[in-house]
Amino acid sequence: MRKPRRANVPDPDAVASGADRIVDDDGAIAFAEGSVTMWANMLTLIATHLREHGVPRDEVLDMLTMLHDTNEATIRSLRARASAARHLMAVYTALETS
Repeated sequence: MRKPRRANVPDPDAVASGADRIVDDDGAIAFAEGSVTMWANMLTLIATHLREHGVPRDEVLDMLTMLHDTNEATIRSLRARASAARHLMAVYTALETS
């Protein structure tokens, strides 16, 4: 005889079979936006590090431009591409004025 399940604990058999899988679009969107934000924060740290170690500003800005062009060519989601472009532009602008 099976033990009764506790509330809010998924059934391991159902999870393994995927029977209780629910597609959460809001969760997927939040995950994607969080990923882009994390990527932008990392990019800011890398760009700042490069500048602090003597890489000329124009060279770092050229790298950011190449990254933008690559994103435009490879990111399929219009929303993710626009979000990445906004974050990248913020990094570019911050470096350009520094």
